[in-house]
Amino acid sequence: MDNNICLLTDSYKLCHWNMYPEGTENVYSYFESRKGATFNKTVFFGLQYILQKYLAGQVVTKEKIDAAEELVNAHMGPGKFNRAGWELILDKWDGRLPLEINAVPEGTPVPTGNVMMTVVNLEPQCPWLTNYVETILTQVWYPSTVATLSREIKLMLENYAVKTCEGIDHVAFQLHDFGYRGATSVESAGLGGAGHLINFNGTDTIRAIELINKYYHSQAQAYSVPATEHSIMTSLGRNGEKQVMAKLLKDYPTGILSVVIDSYNYREFIKMCAEEFSKEILNRDGKVVFRPDSGDPTSVSLEVVEMLGAVFGYIKNELGYRVLHPKVGALWGDGIDYQGIRNILFNLKNTGWASSNMVFGMGGGMLQKVNRDTQRFAFKCSAQCRNGVWYDIFKDPLDSSKRSKTGSLALIYWNGEYSTVTLDEHSRHMDCLKTVFLKGNLLHQTDFESVKQRALTRLNIE
Repeated sequence: MDNNICLLTDSYKLCHWNMYPEGTENVYSYFESRKGATFNKTVFFGLQYILQKYLAGQVVTKEKIDAAEELVNAHMGPGKFNRAGWELILDKWDGRLPLEINAVPEGTPVPTGNVMMTVVNLEPQCPWLTNYVETILTQVWYPSTVATLSREIKLMLENYAVKTCEGIDHVAFQLHDFGYRGATSVESAGLGGAGHLINFNGTDTIRAIELINKYYHSQAQAYSVPATEHSIMTSLGRNGEKQVMAKLLKDYPTGILSVVIDSYNYREFIKMCAEEFSKEILNRDGKVVFRPDSGDPTSVSLEVVEMLGAVFGYIKNELGYRVLHPKVGALWGDGIDYQGIRNILFNLKNTGWASSNMVFGMGGGMLQKVNRDTQRFAFKCSAQCRNGVWYDIFKDPLDSSKRSKTGSLALIYWNGEYSTVTLDEHSRHMDCLKTVFLKGNLLHQTDFESVKQRALTRLNIE
């Protein structure tokens, strides 16, 4: 049975319902990206999808309880499954989860070490429920991490554009999502791909567009272009690339056309285009993008840019950097990551080329080479109520970076900075955390355009 909330948790949590101290009525927990993460700000994104997909509405039924009990009995033995607790939720709450979830608006870049989400149960007989849903809620780490990585690359691209280009408008299309095939599932491709589209307008991950349109009430503006692969470029053999290229230029006379050029020898391919198609390429109503994708990315990218400059020409912009003829460009889209892009940009700048001469396609480096520790995400209990009295709860291990927060928490924005404080009457009015889920209902939903706008903090105010 898909999406059985009774089973959307780690196995060890199945027994926690009878482990809390006698008289425990409420468990209050929070979610943060701890200090020491790879990037010092984390873009919060993906919670609305999780809430709609897995937690909203009547999610507990007798059939799901029966199915869960059967599985847990076989998995951990009789008596471990909390049937009475789930039946209480079904009978008293009509199968809707008695939880309150507050969160920072999605798309917000929050400095690490600050609370981004809080969760508390509203049914005194179900204090176990708060951390039961930790498993599914913590999976917001993935789209948040991709959104964060994508944004950091955008800031880097803007930085190089400011230094070497006459504008930064091209940056919106300078990083393209190539990650669909390398993702672990269709769902992860959609979530990660959506995180990328917060920052850029180019993608080949169609599922991301579908997810945004359905779960973020938007018509996502994301684009791609005609592009070849090796099965096309090698279809007529080593001596047939010229014929293939001739057909491409005939069939795609306008717009951007991306051509992979390393099926055999990227140098010879560029020379062939210079001899056979230079006039046709320069007269096209559009741009031909040459994609080498073999060898050392840093040196090969520079070599291709320089070869294209020698064949098709270039100008020097007002900052003194060389810019290729607008009808040609270069793309690196194989095995690239944050550092790889940085190395290419650094090399281009040092040799007098504007960063706008290159675009990048990022697959595994964006959707796969991240994990929960990239931004050090953690879901921790900070307060518990027993017999009507609230107690602060925290951990304080020898590794001080893992010390957790205490009490009920608020995220406030004051004098241009975010900070986490204890929730009181004063901070309650300033709290950036808004109630997004209450007793099975979704509140404060956002559209994707608003998500993008929140993440658009530009380089000059970083």
